[in-house]
Amino acid sequence: MDSIRIHNSIFNMKIKDIEYKDLCLKCLDLISLTLVELGQQKDTDFKVVLSKSLATDLLESFGSMDWDSVIMSFRYGVRDVEDVKFVLNVQTYYSWIKKHRDLIWREESKEPERRDKRLKYRSKNGTGLKLIGNQIKYITK
Repeated sequence: MDSIRIHNSIFNMKIKDIEYKDLCLKCLDLISLTLVELGQQKDTDFKVVLSKSLATDLLESFGSMDWDSVIMSFRYGVRDVEDVKFVLNVQTYYSWIKKHRDLIWREESKEPERRDKRLKYRSKNGTGLKLIGNQIKYITK
Protein backbone atom coordinates (compact mmCIF):
# COMPACT_ATOMS: atom_id res chain seq x y z
CA MET A 1 0.00 0.00 0.00
CA ASP A 2 2.85 2.41 0.81
CA SER A 3 4.44 1.87 -2.60
CA ILE A 4 1.14 2.82 -4.27
CA ARG A 5 0.92 5.98 -2.17
CA ILE A 6 4.55 6.88 -2.98
CA HIS A 7 3.98 6.09 -6.66
CA ASN A 8 0.89 8.31 -6.82
CA SER A 9 2.50 11.14 -4.87
CA ILE A 10 5.32 11.38 -7.40
CA PHE A 11 2.83 11.93 -10.24
CA ASN A 12 1.62 15.22 -8.77
CA MET A 13 5.04 16.45 -7.71
CA LYS A 14 7.01 19.15 -9.43
CA ILE A 15 10.16 17.83 -11.07
CA LYS A 16 12.37 19.98 -8.82
CA ASP A 17 10.83 18.33 -5.73
CA ILE A 18 11.68 14.75 -6.76
CA GLU A 19 14.98 13.31 -5.55
CA TYR A 20 17.47 12.71 -8.36
CA LYS A 21 17.65 8.94 -7.73
CA ASP A 22 13.85 8.58 -7.83
CA LEU A 23 13.68 10.79 -10.90
CA CYS A 24 16.25 8.63 -12.71
CA LEU A 25 14.20 5.51 -11.95
CA LYS A 26 11.00 7.16 -13.18
CA CYS A 27 12.82 8.33 -16.31
CA LEU A 28 14.10 4.80 -16.92
CA ASP A 29 10.53 3.48 -16.73
CA LEU A 30 9.34 6.21 -19.09
CA ILE A 31 12.18 5.61 -21.57
CA SER A 32 11.52 1.85 -21.54
CA LEU A 33 7.79 2.32 -22.12
CA THR A 34 8.39 4.82 -24.92
CA LEU A 35 10.81 2.50 -26.68
CA VAL A 36 8.21 -0.27 -26.57
CA GLU A 37 5.54 2.10 -27.92
CA LEU A 38 7.87 3.11 -30.76
CA GLY A 39 8.73 -0.53 -31.49
CA GLN A 40 12.43 -0.06 -30.72
CA GLN A 41 14.80 -2.32 -28.87
CA LYS A 42 17.80 -0.84 -27.11
CA ASP A 43 20.27 -2.33 -24.66
CA THR A 44 20.24 -1.51 -20.96
CA ASP A 45 23.24 0.82 -21.16
CA PHE A 46 21.45 3.01 -23.73
CA LYS A 47 18.34 3.20 -21.56
CA VAL A 48 20.32 4.10 -18.43
CA VAL A 49 22.35 6.82 -20.16
CA LEU A 50 19.26 8.31 -21.82
CA SER A 51 17.27 8.23 -18.57
CA LYS A 52 20.06 10.04 -16.69
CA SER A 53 20.21 12.60 -19.47
CA LEU A 54 16.43 13.04 -19.30
CA ALA A 55 16.52 13.44 -15.50
CA THR A 56 19.24 16.08 -15.75
CA ASP A 57 17.41 17.97 -18.51
CA LEU A 58 14.18 17.88 -16.52
CA LEU A 59 15.85 19.30 -13.42
CA GLU A 60 17.74 21.99 -15.34
CA SER A 61 15.11 23.10 -17.86
CA PHE A 62 11.69 21.88 -16.73
CA GLY A 63 11.83 21.88 -12.93
CA SER A 64 8.47 23.59 -12.49
CA MET A 65 6.56 21.00 -14.56
CA ASP A 66 4.62 18.17 -12.93
CA TRP A 67 5.73 14.59 -13.52
CA ASP A 68 2.26 13.97 -15.02
CA SER A 69 2.98 16.56 -17.68
CA VAL A 70 6.25 14.89 -18.61
CA ILE A 71 4.50 11.53 -18.99
CA MET A 72 1.81 13.10 -21.14
CA SER A 73 4.37 14.90 -23.32
CA PHE A 74 5.93 11.52 -24.16
CA ARG A 75 2.51 9.96 -24.71
CA TYR A 76 1.41 12.66 -27.13
CA GLY A 77 4.84 12.82 -28.74
CA VAL A 78 4.76 9.13 -29.65
CA ARG A 79 1.23 9.42 -31.02
CA ASP A 80 1.71 12.71 -32.92
CA VAL A 81 1.32 11.84 -36.61
CA GLU A 82 2.22 15.35 -37.81
CA ASP A 83 5.59 15.41 -36.05
CA VAL A 84 6.97 12.10 -37.31
CA LYS A 85 9.99 11.14 -35.18
CA PHE A 86 10.50 7.45 -34.77
CA VAL A 87 13.83 7.57 -32.96
CA LEU A 88 14.00 8.28 -29.25
CA ASN A 89 16.93 10.56 -28.49
CA VAL A 90 17.62 13.79 -26.61
CA GLN A 91 16.39 16.05 -29.41
CA THR A 92 13.15 14.11 -29.74
CA TYR A 93 12.18 14.02 -26.07
CA TYR A 94 13.26 17.64 -25.55
CA SER A 95 11.02 18.83 -28.38
CA TRP A 96 8.09 16.74 -27.04
CA ILE A 97 8.44 18.25 -23.56
CA LYS A 98 8.83 21.81 -24.87
CA LYS A 99 5.80 21.39 -27.13
CA HIS A 100 3.67 20.14 -24.23
CA ARG A 101 4.94 22.86 -21.87
CA ASP A 102 4.05 25.49 -24.46
CA LEU A 103 0.58 23.96 -24.79
CA ILE A 104 0.12 24.19 -21.01
CA TRP A 105 1.24 27.83 -20.93
CA ARG A 106 -0.94 28.77 -23.91
CA GLU A 107 -4.06 27.13 -22.45
CA GLU A 108 -3.56 28.20 -18.82
CA SER A 109 -5.42 31.50 -19.13
CA LYS A 110 -8.43 30.01 -20.92
CA GLU A 111 -11.64 28.95 -19.24
CA PRO A 112 -11.66 25.23 -18.37
CA GLU A 113 -14.38 24.49 -20.92
CA ARG A 114 -12.30 26.03 -23.71
CA ARG A 115 -8.96 24.40 -22.88
CA ASP A 116 -7.32 21.82 -25.10
CA LYS A 117 -8.74 18.38 -24.32
CA ARG A 118 -5.24 16.95 -23.99
CA LEU A 119 -4.89 18.87 -20.71
CA LYS A 120 -7.88 17.18 -19.08
CA TYR A 121 -5.56 15.29 -16.70
CA ARG A 122 -4.62 18.68 -15.15
CA SER A 123 -8.26 19.39 -14.22
CA LYS A 124 -9.27 20.46 -10.75
CA ASN A 125 -12.61 18.60 -11.05
CA GLY A 126 -13.64 16.84 -7.88
CA THR A 127 -11.28 18.85 -5.68
CA GLY A 128 -13.98 21.18 -4.33
CA LEU A 129 -12.11 24.29 -5.48
CA LYS A 130 -14.96 25.48 -7.69
CA LEU A 131 -17.48 24.96 -4.89
CA ILE A 132 -15.35 26.96 -2.46
CA GLY A 133 -14.95 29.71 -5.07
CA ASN A 134 -18.72 29.89 -5.53
CA GLN A 135 -19.25 30.07 -1.75
CA ILE A 136 -16.76 32.93 -1.45
CA LYS A 137 -18.55 34.86 -4.20
CA TYR A 138 -21.88 34.27 -2.45
CA ILE A 139 -20.54 35.41 0.93
CA THR A 140 -18.91 38.57 -0.41
CA LYS A 141 -22.09 39.79 -2.16
